[in-house]
Formats: sequence, C-alpha cells, structure tokens
Amino acid sequence: MSKNIESKSSTSLSLELIVSSLIVVGSLVLYYFDPLQLNTVLYKVLVLLLGLVIAIFVFLRSAHGSRLIVFLRETKIELRKVVWPTKDETIKTTGMIMIAVFVVAIFLWIVDAFFTWAVQQITNF
Repeated sequence: MSKNIESKSSTSLSLELIVSSLIVVGSLVLYYFDPLQLNTVLYKVLVLLLGLVIAIFVFLRSAHGSRLIVFLRETKIELRKVVWPTKDETIKTTGMIMIAVFVVAIFLWIVDAFFTWAVQQITNF
C-alpha cells in the first residue's frame, strides 16, 4: 500500500514540476515571440511576471517545493545560531589577510624575476 502511495506521489510530483516548467517556458515564448501582439513592453513584462508567479505557486505546491520551504525555514533558524564576528575582529582579520596577500605577491614577483633571468641566461647562448 505504501508503494502505491509513493508511486502516486512521484507521479503527481513529476506532473507538478512539468506543469511548472511548461508555464515558465510558455511565459518566455509569449514574451519573446509575442503571439498576442502586445505592442508595449509593459504588457509583455506583466505577462511574463504573471507566468513566473503562477509557475512558482505550482512549484511550491509540489513535494520539492514543500521541501524547499522546510529547508528555508531551517536555514533561517540556523542563521540565528551563527556567531558573527565583531567589527574589531573583522578589521584585524582583513588586515592579516591583506598582509599575507602582499607577502605572497612579493614572493611570486621574486620567483618570476628569477625564472625570467634564468630563461634569458639559457637563451643567450
């Protein structure tokens, strides 16, 4: 019985995703090919936005959409738990990184100059 429910769920899931994708494609076709002969860009953009809103609504009604909503809620909860660095810590860390980048740049410049000199010495023979 549970397999029957899962197969129905996956079928409707596929159907909702296909319908959502077709709505997006249809909206884009209406925007670019303009079969409705909408002369102003405003009407074309409104038709496109309406199609995208409907497609998002259909997608959110699917199983993938509900999992996305749960994921976003959990992400919001986890972001509240993050310990953000203070301004002083951020400035110190940024300064250390800038110094490290400068030191590595100087090192690479010296290595490049050495290899340039070595190639010139080899090719002068």
